[in-house]
Amino acid sequence: MIDYDQVIDFLEKAHPDVDVVSRFKQAYQTFCKTGKWQPAYEVFVAGWQQLDGVMVLEPEDTPDADSQVHLTATTERSLRELLLTFPRRHIGLFRLTEKWIENRIHDVLEGDIVQTNTGAFYRGIKRGSHTKAEQRTVSKRKDAIVSHVRKLASLKGKFEHAQFLIEGHLIVERAVADGLPIATLLYTNGFAATPEGKTLLKHAITENLSAYQVSDGVMGSVTTTRPIPPIAASVHLSYPNFLSEDSSLNFHFNSRCVLLITENIGNPDNLGMTLRTADAAGVSAVLLSDDGANPFHKNCVRASRGAVGRLPLFRTPSISPAIETLRAAGWYVLGATASAESQLYTTEFTLPTAIVVGNENTGLSDQARQCCTELIRIPMASGQSSLNVGVAAGVLLYELTRRYRI
Repeated sequence: MIDYDQVIDFLEKAHPDVDVVSRFKQAYQTFCKTGKWQPAYEVFVAGWQQLDGVMVLEPEDTPDADSQVHLTATTERSLRELLLTFPRRHIGLFRLTEKWIENRIHDVLEGDIVQTNTGAFYRGIKRGSHTKAEQRTVSKRKDAIVSHVRKLASLKGKFEHAQFLIEGHLIVERAVADGLPIATLLYTNGFAATPEGKTLLKHAITENLSAYQVSDGVMGSVTTTRPIPPIAASVHLSYPNFLSEDSSLNFHFNSRCVLLITENIGNPDNLGMTLRTADAAGVSAVLLSDDGANPFHKNCVRASRGAVGRLPLFRTPSISPAIETLRAAGWYVLGATASAESQLYTTEFTLPTAIVVGNENTGLSDQARQCCTELIRIPMASGQSSLNVGVAAGVLLYELTRRYRI
């Protein structure tokens, strides 16, 4: 249930002079009296414990766009959540008020800058829905669609085509429901005959997604997963550098953000579970070091249960420069290590906070430890000296959530 008074207050504080806010307030007053939106506004909000972003779609009476979009976000996560909720097949005119939003909008949408009578806008549509959807049967492994999806099995192919592969009914169903920028769906003959297959494929068609029916043999040629998954999808990936070329932060945050940093987590399944935990705990983003497992590895994608694709992910060759830049920007950086003297529950810290977890076997590197504001440990009963990295991340992040719940 959207609290429209809270939405208006949020918009007025962010951009009090924008005409669209005034028009929306007038339309809301009419809505309060009549119970109907005139014109037919659509409103989307982002944020877990507090409102962090708002997207207002105002009907646009032109052949080149469906709506004018007023988008306001305070964190990387809130922006991505809003962009993912933007309807497929919908063309929006986005007035870009902040440079960081302009940089990120291309991760989910594709389009260009256009000039109108009221100024410059980004005219965009969700990736994967910019052309007429195609539904057909593919019988040959050399078909262009199959060949393209097959390339996504390798790390080189993923980054060359800026797409990664997700596999299985539940994760594909969730990706469609979450609004991920899906490029292609492949599904087997058997899946199309099942009740859950029929439901998902019907939804995909209404979402204007291209879907191709293939045999088990063709599906088996694009993935090494066994048993062969009944459905797979290619999704546009976003994995920007955390630091810009001038070593400044390429990361937008507010004063209440929490960031998870992972250093050299080697097992893709462990990394996926860690990302799933971070997503559930409401982190603003996750920063990953290049020396660890790749987040777009199929095992990581599967274990993350939808976090890969929905959660903002950033990369860095080494986390030490990133930590130093965060601290210079006012962040409190906590390094988790079993050898620390300070305990989690007795340590005082302030937001914004970054939690750093390390390799499953060796923990945090010496360089990372030296860069952190403070090192802490999770108290444990005798018999165990460490936790699975995903479990440890959950304990740490949910303690932050408990302390700063509003």
